[in-house]
Amino acid sequence: MIKKWVLAVLKFFIVDSIVNILGDLFEQPLIMWAFIGWGWLSVLVMFTSVFQTMGQI
Repeated sequence: MIKKWVLAVLKFFIVDSIVNILGDLFEQPLIMWAFIGWGWLSVLVMFTSVFQTMGQI
């Protein structure tokens, strides 16, 4: 009984929120997808730079 309740709460907070976020993203115009992609690319470049710098120290 408790297991079903915990699973229902987890589904509500995790699955439903992910579906809502993805649904909002798919309604965005193409230029917003370009900005989102550029942001992720910038984050990856920053992490790569940090790891390379730490490797040289």
